[in-house]
Amino acid sequence: MNIEKFPQYQLHLLTLRMSMLKDMLVPENCDEWCVNASIINRAYYSSYLYCELWLDYMKKFKIKHPWEFDDNERRIGEHKQVRKALSDFGEKNMKTELEKLFFLRKKADYEPFTDITPNEVTEAIHHMGKIFNHLKFQ
Repeated sequence: MNIEKFPQYQLHLLTLRMSMLKDMLVPENCDEWCVNASIINRAYYSSYLYCELWLDYMKKFKIKHPWEFDDNERRIGEHKQVRKALSDFGEKNMKTELEKLFFLRKKADYEPFTDITPNEVTEAIHHMGKIFNHLKFQ
């Protein structure tokens, strides 16, 4: 499987490029928050989608969409299902990496008046890199 042809991987590459060029991407009359938040968001979603693809392709795990739960069944969000499945399939460290990205993404998406530090952007790129470097398609 050539993972480099998949949008999940290409989003990963775009996120790396955005991170490298972030100083050039900040619009005039804006601070760097908007670009930092976008990088963190893309780092999370590329990683989440990559994990979901890895679970499907390598472990034959499919997430359940909200409409697929029975009426009496406890609904579990898709993102939480992916993290739980990583843990269930022995990838506890990758679950932790994705969870750390999840919390950074929540801050970036839902706390617009909270500073995002350069260190948090670096952390997000680091967590994303660990996921993409560890979960292999063979």
